[in-house]
Amino acid sequence: MTQSDLELGSSSHELPDVDAVTVPDAAGSSFFGPGAPAADRAGERRSLHPDDTGDTDSQVAQAPQVPGYTLLESLGRGGMAEVHLAEKQGAMGVGIRCALKLILPARTGDPRYRDRLLDEARILARLRHPNIVSVLDAGEVGDSVFLAMEWVDGVDVAALLETLRRQGREMPLRHVLYVLDGALQGLHHAHTATGSDGEPMHVIHRDVSPGNILCSRQGAVALTDFGVASGSPTLRVERVGTLSGKMPYFAPELFRGQRPSAQSDVFALGVTLWEMLTVRPLFPRRLGPEEMREIIGRFHPDQLLEDDLTLPEPVEAILRRCLAPEPVDRYASAREFLEDVNDCVYESGLRLLSTDFERWLQAVLAPKASNGRRRLLGGAGGRA
Repeated sequence: MTQSDLELGSSSHELPDVDAVTVPDAAGSSFFGPGAPAADRAGERRSLHPDDTGDTDSQVAQAPQVPGYTLLESLGRGGMAEVHLAEKQGAMGVGIRCALKLILPARTGDPRYRDRLLDEARILARLRHPNIVSVLDAGEVGDSVFLAMEWVDGVDVAALLETLRRQGREMPLRHVLYVLDGALQGLHHAHTATGSDGEPMHVIHRDVSPGNILCSRQGAVALTDFGVASGSPTLRVERVGTLSGKMPYFAPELFRGQRPSAQSDVFALGVTLWEMLTVRPLFPRRLGPEEMREIIGRFHPDQLLEDDLTLPEPVEAILRRCLAPEPVDRYASAREFLEDVNDCVYESGLRLLSTDFERWLQAVLAPKASNGRRRLLGGAGGRA
C-alpha cells in the first residue's frame, strides 16, 4: 500500500496511490514527479481499524488539540494526514461525533498540504447531497488547518470486499447495484455542481475506488475523499499534468496524457463495479506506472466477459460501456450511466431497498462485532 505525496489520508486497502505521476505528452514516459521524496511515494496508508493502527491512545495524545473538539480515537493515517473520531462540543452540552482530518505534524510547514485540505473543504462545501459525505467545519489550528466531516459508522467497499473474500462469500447483485446507484447519484451531483456564482465547478473526483465509497450500518451509501479532486479555477493547488489517485482505477487515456474527465471517473467506477460483482481485483496491485500503463492500455472489457462468469445481459452491456477503452465509447456522464443501471434493475426484476442492504451488511459485519472489533469509518467523513 503506498501513500501518495499529496494525498490526504483517506482509507485504502492494498492499493498503490499516485499523486505525482507526470505524463508530459501522449508519447512521453510516466515518471514520479521530481521532488517527491521516495519515503513519501512508498509510504504505507494504514487500515482504519482501530486495532490495526497501532497505539491509538498515543496517536490521539500526539495530535494537535482542536478547540471545540474532543479527540476520541485515531481512525487512520497516511503520508500526509491523519483522521480521528472526534466529538464537537455544541451548545447546551450537545456533542456531535465527526471525522476530524488533521495534517500530520511533519507536514504542517508545507503550504501544499494546507492548500489541498482547504481545496477539499471548498469543494465539499458546495456539494450537498445524501450520497456525498458532508463537511461540517474547517479552520485553523496553530500553523495548520483541520477539516471536520460527517462520520460513518460502517465500512468502505474495499473493506467490505476484503471481508467477503475472507468469508468465501459473494456480493448479491441487488446489493451491488444498490451501492452503484448511490455512488452514481453522488458522482453526478459532483460533476454538475455549481459555484456560488452559478457557474459550473467542473469537479472531477479523480479517486473513485472501493475505498472511497462508504456504506453505513443503516444502509446509506456515500462517496467520499475529494482530496485530489479537480475543479474550478478558484482551487489553490494546480492539478494539470499530474495523475492523482490509485493506478488500478486509472482510465487508459490518463496514461496517454489526456485530462481527467467525467468519463475517467466513469471508468474508475466501472472497475469498482467489476470488483463488487466478482469480489476480486480487476487489475494487479503494486505495479509501477509503466507496467500499469501497459496493462490498462491493452485492456478491453470483452476479455472479462469471455470468462465463465455468468451475468445478466443488461449487466454485461453496462460493463462493456463503462469500461470501454476510449472515452467516446463510454457513458458521457454519471447520469447516463445511472439511467442504464435503473433500466437494468427494472428488467431484472430486482428491488433496491436500503432495509435489505442494511440487514445484509449487518450480517456480513456481525462476525467482527462478535470478536469485539469495531469498524470505524471516517477516513474522509462519515454518515450515521
